[in-house]
Amino acid sequence: MRDIYWEWLHAPGQEHLRLVEKPEAIVAEGVVAGTLESGTFRMHYLVTCDRAWRFRHAEVQLEQGPTRREVHLGREPNGHWRVDGVERLDLRSCADIDLMGSPFTNTLPIRNLGLAPDEAREIRVAYVRLPDLAVTPEAQVYTRLDRGEPPRRFRYHGVATGFTADLTVDEAGLVVDYPGIWRRRG
Repeated sequence: MRDIYWEWLHAPGQEHLRLVEKPEAIVAEGVVAGTLESGTFRMHYLVTCDRAWRFRHAEVQLEQGPTRREVHLGREPNGHWRVDGVERLDLRSCADIDLMGSPFTNTLPIRNLGLAPDEAREIRVAYVRLPDLAVTPEAQVYTRLDRGEPPRRFRYHGVATGFTADLTVDEAGLVVDYPGIWRRRG
C-alpha cells in the first residue's frame, strides 16, 4: 500500500491517493479537493485495474456546494465500455480513463504503453470532465523522453487542446512533477 499526496500549483487544491496492489487487481482510491472557475469542489474516485494496469472500473463522485454528481465507468476485457450501465460505442477505441483534476490517471498509459526511448504513441482515453463528470473520448499522445530503466520522463500531449507537459515520474510511473499543475509532496 502507498499513500501519495499532490498539491495543485495552478489553483488551490490537493489530492490524496491510496494505491493498493492486490493479487487480483490494482485499486486506487483518491480524494481531490480544489477550486475551479465554477467554485470549490471535492471529488472521490475509486479506480480498479487488472494486475497489468489495464483499466477495468471507476466510480467518481463529486460534491460542489449543494450539487452532488456521480458516474460509473467500466471497460470489459473485450473493449466494450459502459457509463452508468449504458454501453458507449463512442468509447470503444479508448484504452484508459483520464480524470480531469488528478495526475494519477497519467500512470495508466505510462504503465501500459511500454514505450521505447523517444517513442511516441497516440491513444484514446475516456476523459471525465469536472465539474459535470461528462465522459468523452479524447486523443492523447505520450512520448518517452529518457533511456533509463525504469523510465522517469514522459511528454503528455492533448491532441484537441494542443496542451503539452513534460512529466517526471517515479519508478512505478506515478507523477512526481507535472510542471505548473501538480507536484507531489511527502
